[in-house]
Amino acid sequence: MGTVQELATLIDELFNVDIDSLDDASLDAHVTGISHQRDRLAVAHARFLARWDARKVWAQDGSRSGAARLARDTAQFTNTTRTELRRARRLTALPATAAAASHGTLSLDQVDVITRAAQPWRRELMSRDEQQLVELCQGLSAADSAKILTYWGHRADAEVGRDPAPRDATNHLHVSETIEGTVVINGQLDPISGAAFSNELKRLAEQLRRADAAAGIDRTPAQRRAAALIDMATRSASASADGHRSRALLTVQLGDDSFRHLCELANGTVITPNELVPWLNDADLETVLFDGPSTVISVSRQRNFTGALRRAIQVRDRHCQHPSGCDVPADECDVDHIVPYAEGGPTDQFNGRLECPTHNRRSDFHDHGASPLPRRTVAHIDALRARVRWRIRHGDHGDVPAP
Repeated sequence: MGTVQELATLIDELFNVDIDSLDDASLDAHVTGISHQRDRLAVAHARFLARWDARKVWAQDGSRSGAARLARDTAQFTNTTRTELRRARRLTALPATAAAASHGTLSLDQVDVITRAAQPWRRELMSRDEQQLVELCQGLSAADSAKILTYWGHRADAEVGRDPAPRDATNHLHVSETIEGTVVINGQLDPISGAAFSNELKRLAEQLRRADAAAGIDRTPAQRRAAALIDMATRSASASADGHRSRALLTVQLGDDSFRHLCELANGTVITPNELVPWLNDADLETVLFDGPSTVISVSRQRNFTGALRRAIQVRDRHCQHPSGCDVPADECDVDHIVPYAEGGPTDQFNGRLECPTHNRRSDFHDHGASPLPRRTVAHIDALRARVRWRIRHGDHGDVPAP
């Protein structure tokens, strides 16, 4: 117990720090530093917890499970202790992940992303690929790490011949009426169905926001979403009054090795190619052809949208490009002129970038020091060459739709 007592003493010292005496840089260093050490401590705790679980120490007092015993002894919810035990058990088979987390180069959220991907049927492939996955995740955000592991999981499942369960099999919706007569709604939708639903909900909520502003009505975003849901219900027999029908947007990205495995919705949600098939008649499909990791050659015209250039930048950047690491997805971002239009900045892909409304529209948050991407001329021959390279690489596996 000596080590635990020493830890308790160090924590006591943190409580004794005069926070008001810290300048901003020191306060920031304390916040991030303590967060890093908290994650390292959780992984260290997992080492002890895994051995405690394996030796069934929890059963000595007749407890029905390790999670129940730990929840009782530490005054936590059982769901919390189940998560801790699951992490501890899986980390015993993930030495590279445990080592990186112990050195502070992986966050606890990144550890959980890897342990969730380490399903039993992927055990051999995870042993083979773990070190590479850890190296890929280091330095990335938790969200980007989750995408990497989702893509890896899809390829691993295909390699072992495991057919993924259709996500729409988990769709459910519960509607119940309380004793006061209000209605409670709770449910879950698969990514593509959810995108179609969310796109329409956002569209109607934005219409309501503008109408509220014109009429001087003050409602919260949650209240407008509720009103939009009611509006959706009243129009359910057909398309909405303005003829709009909500559809998911499926984006196929071609042409460069860094993009060739991407299969995502416009909001960045990772899906498998097989999940596209049932939606091909009821969703908008576009193809974006790249030459290199950042230059867009062409965007297909298969989808009716305003501005192929805007969509090209959305697909290339994928989320807000503010240097703070903001991860607001592309479909919620503005396209910003890096060199302002008023200062002669051109409206093209090299001078355009995604920024979320906060980072784009608020001067105190805006990144004023960015530089445009290296400029190059994109001619018709570039598109032709890119298509030829694609056909040579993929043989007869399919043509690239023309823009």
